[in-house]
Amino acid sequence: MRKIFKNIMNLALAMCIVLGMPISKSVATSDKIEDKKAIILILDEISLEDVLNSQTPNIDLLLENGAMGFMNIRARSSLSNRGSTYLSLGMGVRTLASTKGGLAFPRNQMYPLSDYSLVSEYVTVSDIYKLYTGKTPPDGEIINIAIRDIERTALDITPNNQVGLLGKIAKEKGLVTGVVGNSDLDVPAREITMLAMDENGIIPFGSIESDLLMTDANVLGGIKLNQERLLEEVERILPHVNMLFIDYGDTVRVQKTNRLTTDDIKEEQKIKAIERADSFLGQVMKKVDQEKTLFMVITPNPSKEVVNQGNFGLTPIIMSSANTEKGLLISNTTRREGLVTNFDFGPTILDFFGVAEPRSFIGEPMQVISNENPTEVLLRNQAQSLYLRKYRSVFHQAFIVLVGIALVGFYLPRFIKWKVLPNKILNYLSLTIMAVPLTMMTVSLFGYKYIGFDLFYVFGGAFIISYILNKIFNKKWITIATLGLTTSVFLLIDIFFVKKLMIISPLGSDAIAGGRFYGIGNDYMGILLGSTLLGFFSLFHLYKIKKPTMAVFITSYMILVIVGLSPFFGANMGGTLSAMLIALLILLIVFDKKFSFKKIMIIVIGVIVGILLLAALDVLFNPNPTHAGKALESLITGGFSKFFEIISYKLKQVFWNLINASWNVILFSQLILSILLYRWESEILVKIRENYPNLFKGFIITLLGGIAIFLFNDTGTIGAALILNYLFIPLGVLMNDIVECNGEGRFHKFF
Repeated sequence: MRKIFKNIMNLALAMCIVLGMPISKSVATSDKIEDKKAIILILDEISLEDVLNSQTPNIDLLLENGAMGFMNIRARSSLSNRGSTYLSLGMGVRTLASTKGGLAFPRNQMYPLSDYSLVSEYVTVSDIYKLYTGKTPPDGEIINIAIRDIERTALDITPNNQVGLLGKIAKEKGLVTGVVGNSDLDVPAREITMLAMDENGIIPFGSIESDLLMTDANVLGGIKLNQERLLEEVERILPHVNMLFIDYGDTVRVQKTNRLTTDDIKEEQKIKAIERADSFLGQVMKKVDQEKTLFMVITPNPSKEVVNQGNFGLTPIIMSSANTEKGLLISNTTRREGLVTNFDFGPTILDFFGVAEPRSFIGEPMQVISNENPTEVLLRNQAQSLYLRKYRSVFHQAFIVLVGIALVGFYLPRFIKWKVLPNKILNYLSLTIMAVPLTMMTVSLFGYKYIGFDLFYVFGGAFIISYILNKIFNKKWITIATLGLTTSVFLLIDIFFVKKLMIISPLGSDAIAGGRFYGIGNDYMGILLGSTLLGFFSLFHLYKIKKPTMAVFITSYMILVIVGLSPFFGANMGGTLSAMLIALLILLIVFDKKFSFKKIMIIVIGVIVGILLLAALDVLFNPNPTHAGKALESLITGGFSKFFEIISYKLKQVFWNLINASWNVILFSQLILSILLYRWESEILVKIRENYPNLFKGFIITLLGGIAIFLFNDTGTIGAALILNYLFIPLGVLMNDIVECNGEGRFHKFF
C-alpha cells in the first residue's frame, strides 16, 4: 500500500512539472503545522531545587499553564559519558554514545586535517565528513562529524534501533529542526546535536560555534554565552524551523569548573546561570506566537550534587503549551504522576505537531494531571525515591536474615542432633515471614522518614499480625491459609484498583534506576503466586474439597492472577508466562495426571501461544500498546536479529542477578535443601504425600513454579526465592508438627 501511494505521489509530481502547475504542500508541511513551533531549552546538570531556588519569572509563567515532573534520563553508560543521555533522547531508547559525539560544527567551518599540532593544514567540515563517512553530506548547516562512531557505538549495544530517530522522522514529515548554543569550555561540547540530528548527523539550521561565547571574569571558568549573539541566531533561524533546541550551556560550565571554589559560590554561580537562561527564554517567548508554541525545559543529565545523594536517574522537566494546564506530567510509559521517561520525549514533540509514530518509539506522549501544588508532590516523590534508593537493601537484608534463620531453625535439626530454636518461636517466625509482604506494602502510607521506625513497622507489624491471627484461630493451618489468601487478594486489589502500593514498597521498583514504573515487579510476582498456591492448597487440606470443585476454584482465581500479571495491568510478561504454566500444572496435578515429556512440551507451547495472543490483542486493540505489544511488533519488523537481541539482553540480566542479587543466598539455600531432602529425606516426603496429599500437591506446584519464574524472568532469581519461601517455610512447619505429634526427637523416626 505504501509503495502504491508513493508511486501515485511521484506520478502527480511529474504531471505538475510537465504541466507547469504549482505543487501543493503535503499534510506534514501544511500551513497549520508550519505555524507551530516547539522550543526546547536545555539546562543541563541542574536539580529541581536549583530551579526552585532561582528567580525565574519566565519559567514560572510557563508553569501557570504548564506541567512539570521528573524525567528518567538513564542511558546505557556511566555517568561520565553525558552524551549518552542526549543520544537516548533522540533515539527513544537507552543507548550508549560515542565519547566524540560532541564534535559538531557548521558545514563550511575550517577543521584541522590532523591532530598533530605541528601540521596546520585545514579543510572544511564537509570534507572531513566525506572523509570519515565516504559520502557527501546532505544539505544542512550543522554537521556532526562523529556520526559513524556514534552509530557504531550505539548500535553495538542497542542494535535494530535508529540513530537520529527524532530528526529522521521530523525530516520525513516535513518538520525542520534547528539548534543553537553549546556547552563548550576547553573542547567542543555539542552533545545537543545528537538529540536533534537526523540519521546522517545533519541538522538543517543551527549556530553552535564558539563565537557565541564571551569572556567574563565574574563567572566560573571565565566564559559564558553571549545572549545578544545567541538571540541574533535565534531570530535568524526561528522563521525556518519547527523545532528549535537551545543549549544554554552555562550551567554545565559551572559544573566543570567548580573544583577550586566553595559550595556556596558554586551554588550562587549555578543560580545566576539559571536566571540568565530564564531571562533569555523570556526574550525567545516574545519572538513566537505562544498560542501555537510548545515550550519544554529539560535536563538531560543530573547535577553532581544529586548524584552524590543517590539520584542518578531523575531530572526536572517542564512542559507548557496553549493546550496544557497546571499540574504534573505523566505518560503511559510510567503511569505514575510526576514521572516520565526519555522514551517519551520524541513522541511528545511529534504528537504536538499531529505526527503519530507509535511504532517507531517505545515511549508515549506525555500528558498532564491537574494539580495546584506540583512542586510539593515532586519534592515528596523525590524524597521517597531517594529514601528507597538508600534503604531498600536494608529492608531486603533484614527480610533475608529472617528467612535464613527460619530455614536454619527448621531444617538444620533434620540433619544434625542440634535443635536451634524452640518450635513455638519457629511457628511465630514462619507466620511473621508470611506477613512481611503485607507490611512492606503499607509502610509507605505512614511516610518514609526514619529507617528505625519503618523497620519496626514492617517486622514488628508482621509479628503483631501473626500473633493476633494465631490467637484468633485454633488451627495453625487456618492461620497460614488466611495469611496466604489475604496477601494474594491484597496484591490483586492493588493491581486492579489502587495501582500504587507495590510500586513504592521496599519490595517494589526503583524509579531512579527505572527498571519498572508500573504494574507488579518480580518480587511481588513471586509472592503473589506463592501466597495464592499456599492459601488455596491449605484450604483444600483443611476442608477435603473434591477434585473437580478444587480445580474450578483455583483455576478461576488463577485467571484473575493471570489477568493481573498480563500486559494490560501488571505488565509482567515473565510473570504472566509463569502463571499460565502454573495454572496448567494445577489441573494436571490436582487430577493426579502423570507427567511426560510430550505433556510438558504441549504445556510450554500452549503457554507461549497464549502469551503471543495477549501481545497481539495488545497491539490490535490498545491505542497505546504496552511493552509486550511493542516487543511483538519489533520482533515482527526486526526478525531474528531483534529476537536474539532481546534474548541476549535477558540472559545478561539473568547472569547479573545470579552474581549480584541479594536473594541469591536464599535461592541457593533452597536449592541445596531440595537436593538434601530428596536425597536423604525421601521417606518423610513420601509420608507427607500419603497423609497430606493436597498440601503436597501445592508444594510440588510451588517448586515447579519457582523453576518457571527463574527461567522466564530476567530478574527471576528474586522471584524464584520468594515463591519458594511459600514452600520451604510451611514445609518446615509441617515437619515440626509431625515430629512434635509423634514425640520423637529425630526426624527419621517420627512415624
